[in-house]
Amino acid sequence: MIWKLVVVAFVVTVAIADVRWRKIPRALTLPAFFAGLLYHGATGQFWNALGAAALGFAIGMALFTLGAVAGGDVKLLAALGALLGFSVWTNAMELTIFAAGAVAAVQIVRHHAVRQTWRNLREIVQALFHRGFQEHPVVNVRNPATLRSPFGLAAAIGTVIAVLR
Repeated sequence: MIWKLVVVAFVVTVAIADVRWRKIPRALTLPAFFAGLLYHGATGQFWNALGAAALGFAIGMALFTLGAVAGGDVKLLAALGALLGFSVWTNAMELTIFAAGAVAAVQIVRHHAVRQTWRNLREIVQALFHRGFQEHPVVNVRNPATLRSPFGLAAAIGTVIAVLR
């Protein structure tokens, strides 16, 4: 139960940082990554946690390559893998995807960007078919004009639900 509280405290802190500063600090993700590996090493689940962290990193890097997430999000996915282990991590990520959609929908409506979002989605899909698996030159998280949602908040929602089930 104490470990669950540690994980919840971590993701809540990450969510607050991401909402407030639009950044997930390495000072949070790196210690969490190592703490997760240490904890799971002590419980005999080291390889399970390392595998989840590696998968989280690989998925995060694929999304980073597309310009869909920033570097802090990649590190967060890896840290959560280490903290949660494979089965809880996969459940948390499934819930995170739904939470990210909900957070994005709120952002889109709040900023009156429904029409622009549909245009951007069409543009991204067309670019994927014509240029392949690469970052879109305009519609990406590095473009300051692009409407972005705090992934740390969505990850916190998904993780808290998965951990406290």
